Amino acid sequence: MFVGTSKEKFFYHNTLLCLVKALQGKNITVDLRNDSYVCGFISSVDGYMNISFTNAIYCDPQGNEYAFENLFIQSRNIRYVHVPEEVRTISMLATIRHELGYDKEVKPKKPVQKSRKAKKALQQHMQTVALLDT
Repeated sequence: MFVGTSKEKFFYHNTLLCLVKALQGKNITVDLRNDSYVCGFISSVDGYMNISFTNAIYCDPQGNEYAFENLFIQSRNIRYVHVPEEVRTISMLATIRHELGYDKEVKPKKPVQKSRKAKKALQQHMQTVALLDT
């Protein structure tokens, strides 16, 4: 179960943040907006898709590599998150969907009963439309 603020929960349930969160504990590559990239082990992902890496390697646009024990990337700096080939995204999303409870059957809701006033207004409207057709 995801823990966070209501805004973070909204992002988790309505975006592909759940997929990035499922990559937690794996080595991945993240391309950044300044044409650099980071390779490393994801230690945590928060509800805004800020990513914390451990044992990360940062490669700048000139090709220089820098090793970091811990590295934090803000979500606004992320361009792409590379999903490793061995990760099966369809099955992962199905698992997440099941965990979130989207697989449960939805019971049909009872139809809303209209008031007499609304029914009468609708009936008058339909009579007016019928007169326009003739």
